[in-house]
Amino acid sequence: MIPFSSRTAATRDDWQTPLHYIAALGPFDLDPCANIDNPTRCAAKGFTIDHNGLAREWRGRVWLNPPYGGIAPAKAWLSKLARHGNGVALIPPRVGARWFHDVVLSTADAILFLKGRVAFIDPAAQQPVKGNNADSILIAYGAANVMAFEHCGLDGMLWKLRPAQAGAARNARP
Repeated sequence: MIPFSSRTAATRDDWQTPLHYIAALGPFDLDPCANIDNPTRCAAKGFTIDHNGLAREWRGRVWLNPPYGGIAPAKAWLSKLARHGNGVALIPPRVGARWFHDVVLSTADAILFLKGRVAFIDPAAQQPVKGNNADSILIAYGAANVMAFEHCGLDGMLWKLRPAQAGAARNARP
């Protein structure tokens, strides 16, 4: 494993999702934050940074592992997923932050608090990075994604926030 602390400012937001999460929860139709070197690693279609996934139309079931570089980007990605209403996001839990309450707790159908730390994959070395200093959660939007959490076998605690309605998109606060 590569040490987490060896990441530079240029590579800090460039992580790949460990594929066992995709295997447990997938398949997914779209990854709007796909790695530039492997845009279809987590979903049938991927938008890289060059495609500007925030500006594109999302269709189908979405896998979202957004860049973690600050509040504004996370809020924008999660707001779009909430409006889309069908997908799963992997993010660090910022449960005390106002944006987390406005964009996640007020719109998501369920949260899976993962037990242990995610060993994200370094895209250059294609190896897990050890020493991640943050917890992670999975957020479900839509009934199919809540059901996926119930049956995925991932280690953690599931918190259902509201009854999910199949195909119903909810509006996130800006």
